[in-house]
Amino acid sequence: MLKKLQWSFGLLLFFFVLPVIAGQLPFNKQASTPIKQPEDKQVVFAATNLAEQSALEQTIETNPFKVLLLFTHSQESYQPMVKAVSGKAEVYHDKTNIFNLQGTISKHFSMNGIQTDVLDVDVMKVMKLEGKTFPDAYNTVRPYLSKRLQEQTYDLVIDLHRDSAKKNATTITHNNESYARIAIVVGAEHKNYRWNTAYAESLSAAMNEIVPKISRGVISKSGDNVDGRYNQDLTKEMILIELGGIDNTEEELNRTIAIIGKAIAKSFITEKQEL
Repeated sequence: MLKKLQWSFGLLLFFFVLPVIAGQLPFNKQASTPIKQPEDKQVVFAATNLAEQSALEQTIETNPFKVLLLFTHSQESYQPMVKAVSGKAEVYHDKTNIFNLQGTISKHFSMNGIQTDVLDVDVMKVMKLEGKTFPDAYNTVRPYLSKRLQEQTYDLVIDLHRDSAKKNATTITHNNESYARIAIVVGAEHKNYRWNTAYAESLSAAMNEIVPKISRGVISKSGDNVDGRYNQDLTKEMILIELGGIDNTEEELNRTIAIIGKAIAKSFITEKQEL
């Protein structure tokens, strides 16, 4: 009887310690050890120098600030520039004119991160070919502009003009450098008037923060003997800039164009990136 009890006790003890023993056996180690999931690793791409960093930033830039330039009065000119070329001080010229500033403008805008397109239409040349007069300019450029805006979207559309005012009104000196002053014109007789005005006021303020009084402000136009729209009814992002006047030099214009580029970056691009 005693042996029987001892045998039973031994059998129970065996089954009790079997799981403990089995856990120490090599073939069971893998089953008893939790599977470790691979760690997530972030791949960091770092440029080794400033040039590579700049190239990387340009590569990942997917939403550039786009500006469309047009020149409704394309053959408006600046007397000092025309005189340097032809010996005559003319305020309209078929070759040396505001339309030919597009390369300089695009260059300065690009330096400030702005992608620039140009509505490449010499409007006043088209008008002469079609026998149209000066007041027909906005209606002449309208179908070209309308078509482009249907094909592309822009963050800002600028119609560039030259003011007829004299040098004392269109020139300012800051830190011993002279600049062509600008004025921004908004047509007040269309649905986008308040939007256009907001863009104009923002740009004017940004320019004056960089060079005090370089902008003569925002001018609203309506009533008799004015256009009242300036094609700004086609898009709420459109403004008209009077860039200097008939007496401004190429150097003064170039300095001001640089300020316009900086002001666009300051007032619009930074805001766009924060949205």
